[in-house]
Amino acid sequence: MKKSNKTFKTIIATILMFSMISCISGNYMVTTKIDGDGAFLREIYAKGDSAFLSGDMSHNPYMFNLDSNWRVTLLDTADKYAEYNVKISKTVGAVDEFVVVLKCDEDVRPLAAPVETFEKRFRWFYSYYTFKTVYPCISEKILVAIDEYMNKDEQKLWFQGDISAYAGMTGMGLKDRLDDMEEKFVEWFFRNVYEACFNGIMAFEKLSADSPYVALLPAAKDIVFQILVEKNVKKDVTDINYISTLLDTYFNTTHFSDSYKKNAQKINKMCEEYLPENLFSKRIEYKLIVPGKLVNANAPSISGDTLTWKVMAINLIPDDYELTATSRSVNIWAFVVVFFLIVLSVYCLRKLKTKRVRITKLW
Repeated sequence: MKKSNKTFKTIIATILMFSMISCISGNYMVTTKIDGDGAFLREIYAKGDSAFLSGDMSHNPYMFNLDSNWRVTLLDTADKYAEYNVKISKTVGAVDEFVVVLKCDEDVRPLAAPVETFEKRFRWFYSYYTFKTVYPCISEKILVAIDEYMNKDEQKLWFQGDISAYAGMTGMGLKDRLDDMEEKFVEWFFRNVYEACFNGIMAFEKLSADSPYVALLPAAKDIVFQILVEKNVKKDVTDINYISTLLDTYFNTTHFSDSYKKNAQKINKMCEEYLPENLFSKRIEYKLIVPGKLVNANAPSISGDTLTWKVMAINLIPDDYELTATSRSVNIWAFVVVFFLIVLSVYCLRKLKTKRVRITKLW
């Protein structure tokens, strides 16, 4: 029980931290470099354990299975990104080739296999490059929908940094709205953790064919949560033993606490299965290096030709999360051709003028 409750509390601390800070370095970094011809070099950095560094692929630190097309490079402390010790890299001719045969667990697929598109448009003097990465929404993995607590505009701002619905607000006004959103977020999050714990308890009860509480528990769920709210001990949604004692009080029994004492490990495991812990523990620092000069992008951090986003599973809760960038490069050959045509035109006009002068003199 102690060990598993630490797991739940770690999940809470992690997700709350994700919602409140935005400048941490992730445990996974993806760098995509696009050249002017549309070739893509991808490098993915991670922290591998000693077994993986020794060649044991079963300890793969990446969210997907590695095949022979990825080049694996071990890094040392002198490398550019000291917090990582392994890098994989691959060059492809089309960006969608990165995920054509990608194999990964379904719970991490939204982060591991985003939908990526690239378009190159020719505009005579300039070539425009538009790159988009879409991480799909994961709302179906959430027990209690965020829509019950926040409207869409609030969700877009809180989870994805989209402030368009609040343009023109003063800092004071926006702070009040953010304080309200934070309170709603905390309420929503704790409700989801409670649902996971309660569902785990119900799942265990269903294993017993003679349990008299299987049919009664659904009606007790909201009432027990309301007791937690009234006692102002929402933190105890992570304490499965405490929830069991509340159920004992509600049903006037000792069945649930006795059951938990005897089967704590099994019940804990069932509760954990209702939280997408593996997905929420992953976060990605995504870097994109574009060709030419940047025209526009929705990246929160831009340095030269490198754009950086922080992508976490929690960003994907309200809607798809898009990373977009457009750049352009000068078509030097087009200027050369135009210059040559101008010179040729001037030359021809002069020749024509000279010819007309000669004809005039003859007359």
